Amino acid sequence: MTSEHPVAKENKYYNIIKLVDTHNQCSFHPNEADTMTKKVQRRNTEDKPSHFEFTLGDVKLDETVLHMILEHSHDAVLIVGMDYKFEYVSEEGYKMVNAKAGELIGLDFREYMPDEMARKEVVQRLRDMLAGKDVSPSYSTKILDTDGNILHVDIRIVLIRDINDQPKALVLVHDRTEERLSQVALEESEYRYRSLVESMNDGLAVDTPDMILTYANDAFCQMLEYTRDEIVGRCWLDFTTADRDEMEERIRQREEGQSERYELEWITKSGRAVYTLVSAVPLFDRSGEFKGTFGVVTDITTQKEYEDTIQFYLDLLTHDIANQLQVIMTAVGLLDQDLPKQYLDDARQDITDAIQRCDRLITKVKRAGQTRYLPLTRMDLATVIKEKAAVLQRVYSTEVTLKGMNGASMVWADALLGEMVWNLLENAARHNPSKKRRVWISTSRKNGNLQLVISDNGPGISDSKKKTLFQKMQRSGGVGLTLVSQMIRKYGGTIEVNDRVKGSPSKGAKFIITLKPAE
Repeated sequence: MTSEHPVAKENKYYNIIKLVDTHNQCSFHPNEADTMTKKVQRRNTEDKPSHFEFTLGDVKLDETVLHMILEHSHDAVLIVGMDYKFEYVSEEGYKMVNAKAGELIGLDFREYMPDEMARKEVVQRLRDMLAGKDVSPSYSTKILDTDGNILHVDIRIVLIRDINDQPKALVLVHDRTEERLSQVALEESEYRYRSLVESMNDGLAVDTPDMILTYANDAFCQMLEYTRDEIVGRCWLDFTTADRDEMEERIRQREEGQSERYELEWITKSGRAVYTLVSAVPLFDRSGEFKGTFGVVTDITTQKEYEDTIQFYLDLLTHDIANQLQVIMTAVGLLDQDLPKQYLDDARQDITDAIQRCDRLITKVKRAGQTRYLPLTRMDLATVIKEKAAVLQRVYSTEVTLKGMNGASMVWADALLGEMVWNLLENAARHNPSKKRRVWISTSRKNGNLQLVISDNGPGISDSKKKTLFQKMQRSGGVGLTLVSQMIRKYGGTIEVNDRVKGSPSKGAKFIITLKPAE
């Protein structure tokens, strides 16, 4: 073989120049191999070049340009022999692994792979390429810097041959460690955000400018008793009692950048009303275009019920008890008069009855206040029913028929479960003018819940009164049924009233209560 030219030996790019094949063509930049033609033109007549030129398209360039391409590239450029040792490393390559210029030449590149798996992978790729197998030249892996830190990189490998027809690996290495760390940090941030959003006790929903829901967290779905698929994609007005014109005006205000808080009533899948406080914040994209609303929805149903209860109790004090005090004062006035004994006896009885009514009212108000703070626990409904039924028979001379008391009857309730049952039983007997009072009590399983049914042969409840029976402000059912309704909601159950004989209100009422089993 002809000896190397002295000038060529001193040229720092000689190893790269040797990659030129016998046709003076080179593809040292694989990303541009399909679009660029590079030709090296020897300017002297000697066997080895002291200077060279190449063309990019129609532009002739020289060694200076090659220097700029290699040493100013943002990617590291490597030449690796088939003995896996570095033959050339660009300036960026040394910077990438925090090494001094020249100290990598002759070292085995596998020493800079973090584990055996990574080393085997790159070696196998080179072998497959040499064997002519169809192998992707690009892949992602990890390398080590001189301090042992792991770098995440994208590698592109192209096999080329030098003037002696020896294969070499031209390797481009792109460091994406910072990008990877940023991506990991972003993923962790997104995970924390998702975890926060999905673990919130409050509902969270996002909509478009035309009020179509695009997102709803678990709490919001549970609040309305729908799945996410049943909610997302629908107009949220479909789930509320809100006035469309009023809500559209609120949307227009948010388009102007206004945030607000307001109360909103929703209707659940089962038809139950849920009162909420909505904190609405407008969403804008980077260009300032209004994209919808981000809303935090807080369930204030319990708070609203307590507010209504306070008002209800206030009405009791100012109206019902005041009426009874007026009865007492009138009757006391009659006792000072010279009246027949029968009138005086009636006056004394009126005083006694009024005092007893006041006592019952005060007791029930106290019970209602207590139920707010008592914890739910496992209670045996059948045992409670039997105890209260025995009292009902003794106090009101009522015939009681029990059914289904021998099965599993543990429910979630509090220590005032007996008060709830007694109010229902007393309501059935005390207002029954029949000479033979009768009450039927049964328990059974229905749709996974425990169902309690209490029927009577009293005067019944008209259809119009049924609609407002459990509404505090209407006070159609008195304090007892109001207390019952409040307690059942706390227990997570439901209550409704029907006719004992369908279509015949005058033949008695039937109360149907569902409670959650605790088994």
